[in-house]
Amino acid sequence: MDFLKKIFPFIILLSSVFSSMPLYAIETLDRIVAVVNNSIITQQQLNEQIELSRQQSLAQNQSIPDTATFRKQVLDKMIDNQLQLQLAANTGLKVNEEALDNTIMSIAQRNGFTLDQLRQQLQQENIPYAKYQQQIREQLIINKLQQDEVAAKITVTDQETKDMLMHIPKSAPQKAAYRVEDLLVPFPNHSSVGDISRIKDIALSLLQQTKQGISFQELIEKANKYNPPLAGGDLGWRPLNDLPDIFQASVKKLKSGEVTGPIQADNGFHLIRLLDMRGDSAAPHYVTSTHTRHILIKTSPLLNNKQAEMRLNEIRADILRGGNFAELAKKYSQDPGSAYKEGDLGWTLPGVFDPTFEAQIKKLAINQISLPFQTQFGWHIVQVLGRAQKLQTSKNISREQAAQLVFQRKFQQALKNWLRQLRNQAYVKIM
Repeated sequence: MDFLKKIFPFIILLSSVFSSMPLYAIETLDRIVAVVNNSIITQQQLNEQIELSRQQSLAQNQSIPDTATFRKQVLDKMIDNQLQLQLAANTGLKVNEEALDNTIMSIAQRNGFTLDQLRQQLQQENIPYAKYQQQIREQLIINKLQQDEVAAKITVTDQETKDMLMHIPKSAPQKAAYRVEDLLVPFPNHSSVGDISRIKDIALSLLQQTKQGISFQELIEKANKYNPPLAGGDLGWRPLNDLPDIFQASVKKLKSGEVTGPIQADNGFHLIRLLDMRGDSAAPHYVTSTHTRHILIKTSPLLNNKQAEMRLNEIRADILRGGNFAELAKKYSQDPGSAYKEGDLGWTLPGVFDPTFEAQIKKLAINQISLPFQTQFGWHIVQVLGRAQKLQTSKNISREQAAQLVFQRKFQQALKNWLRQLRNQAYVKIM
């Protein structure tokens, strides 16, 4: 249960997606419980999802309603997911293998596992890896669909943020939280004492490079010569006791931006960087606020990855020849939230954007335009317009929280309306 409790947010929430079977494939012994357009949900699929949802609730100390209510909630969620997957298939929305592999690797790293260790843990919990992989693929598709159809159309105004700030009750000081980036230099399988010594030397060399200003992301991208390859990523905001035990003592000693290591673990040597900290035990400090703008091109049945990348290369070349970024963003960008603002994403603090997007921003000098790169939302070029050191205070945090609260409230209501509209337009029959 301890393992499940750690990865339930990544496994059980993702596993709420079950691919429905075509009508002709159903075995007569497995009763149909719902028809969703031209697909079905079977009793066996429903039973599996009810059990997974029950385990999730227990692991997260959530109360479980009576049997009939719980069954209805789970079935409704499965129907909503199936409708979204059908819509995604009809519009040609897909998740490529690289994005899928990166997501699974990120899940493993956030929980202190290598990919092999994650596979072993899943096997111990009787979760087939292929099924787990497919469930994550489907959830990524649903997330991208909701981003395109719902989240991208939501805007939060300064006035809405101010109004929310006025209604947020003054709370107690924040509990200390840390945002840590991890770089793993993994051990090979069945590593010897000599292997461990060699890997430690590599980790020490990489530590020196980070102290000279090279980012973890740059090291990972250059790491073709290492076998197994380097891995790492942003662990996000966490209270100290939510970080791996072997990191905690080191993190407490770091200042924002500092790197330490190598720290030996079962899977290799880790270097860790404290990106930021906040809350009671964090002294007042500055964080880097960045002003950016971008142009987004989405893939579609008529525009594949290569074509989207080529189109952005052409736009970028036009800008470098003297073209106006703002005008081209307004004309070509497929991000409805920023296109009308000429691609301007405003001033943001770390942790706001997709990790791949943030990694690109970190590598750019002021006014430099990135090469085309891909995130879960499509293909981008981004330009950094400015950087400023901003004092991180509880007031700043409250404003960020207020904007996020406004967005979440608007998103939840918009998502509910959108899902209701999807169901109204579909053929759904519950047996």
